[in-house]
Amino acid sequence: MRNHPAERERVMTEQAPGGFDVTRPNVARMYDYYLGGKNHLPADRAAAERVIELSQGHVREAVQENRAFLGRAVRFLARERGIRAFLDLGAGLPTQGNVHEIALDVSPDVRVTYVDNDPVVAAHARALLEGDPRVRFALADLRRPEEVVAAAQANGFVLDRPVALLLVSCLHFVRDEEDPEGLMAAYRELLPSGSHVVISHVSSDPLPDEMAAMGGVYSRANAPFEARPATQIARFFDGFDLVEPGVVELNRWRPEPDALPLRGVALPVLGGVALRP
Repeated sequence: MRNHPAERERVMTEQAPGGFDVTRPNVARMYDYYLGGKNHLPADRAAAERVIELSQGHVREAVQENRAFLGRAVRFLARERGIRAFLDLGAGLPTQGNVHEIALDVSPDVRVTYVDNDPVVAAHARALLEGDPRVRFALADLRRPEEVVAAAQANGFVLDRPVALLLVSCLHFVRDEEDPEGLMAAYRELLPSGSHVVISHVSSDPLPDEMAAMGGVYSRANAPFEARPATQIARFFDGFDLVEPGVVELNRWRPEPDALPLRGVALPVLGGVALRP
């Protein structure tokens, strides 16, 4: 019975904090829907289907590329850069191919802290992640770097060695007036030397009208959406040393040797990995 959609929705609603609005789309649950997950409600599905329609179905391809990029970046940092502590901001709902699953497959001494400001996400994450002391969840808003670090440290995350800061598919939910470039500068100053940052972000360059329309859908959700031009996305890495091949379409960032031939992505998401000197 737990696998029946109506039962899952009842459990999700009961586990959520007071004031839970089932009529308002949630970006984490919309993302779960794009990925083929099960943790979403009717309002999330309706909004996600509208975005799928506006993107001519390409949003599903884009989120799959995003997850694949996250996996390659985490494996690269754990294997080649020796990173053993990962701080995943705007983590959203746990799904398949999570950071801790990927990193722990490389080394059993990895520690991962997920951070999100959504109490509903927190309720699900804590229930699903319970039992492994190497994996923690902290409730905090990525727009407040010092609070994020304090919340992570309260959950056992340490900054006495290089760490990886992951902002994968979340900065496009930070509005321009909230100064995302200043936000990244603040995180840079908080990170120990030798740390790395991983960013992916939807680009507005090829499809500005479609992106604006999708932004209209997200304006009715719990977080806005703001695609940006490549030049602005690149500035989020200011003060960091980019790892080759730089800021590129996600399927062009260190593809696996046996990957299919590269092709253009109709809904491009740009990303990169960089070192904090």
